Amino acid sequence: MGSVGAKEVPVLMTPDGRRIDGRRWDELRPIHIVAGPLRQADGSAFVEWGANKVMAAVYGPREVHPRHLQENHRAIVQCRYNMAAFSVDERKRPGLDRRSQEISKVIAEAFDSVVFAEEFPR
Repeated sequence: MGSVGAKEVPVLMTPDGRRIDGRRWDELRPIHIVAGPLRQADGSAFVEWGANKVMAAVYGPREVHPRHLQENHRAIVQCRYNMAAFSVDERKRPGLDRRSQEISKVIAEAFDSVVFAEEFPR
């Protein structure tokens, strides 16, 4: 690590111009995508980009529960984010923690703007 003032700055490039993982500055991490790996879901995908792995599934449209959340003129986009317990150093309790709930909310808001929810009224 180098230092700037009192802060430690991580070294991101080697002296020969490569990143610390061996890639050149203009190289991307390897990417692998599989569409439809989950048969039970209405849509699903597995994406592997470098060391990151994501499994996503779409279920619906479905009836909204509890019913008071239902809207008559459009569908509601709901999301549940969950990180695998083995993917973090510290022990994680099962279920949604505050961070997972917040990430779920942000993802739902992002997808709500691109999903044609009006095409799926009640």
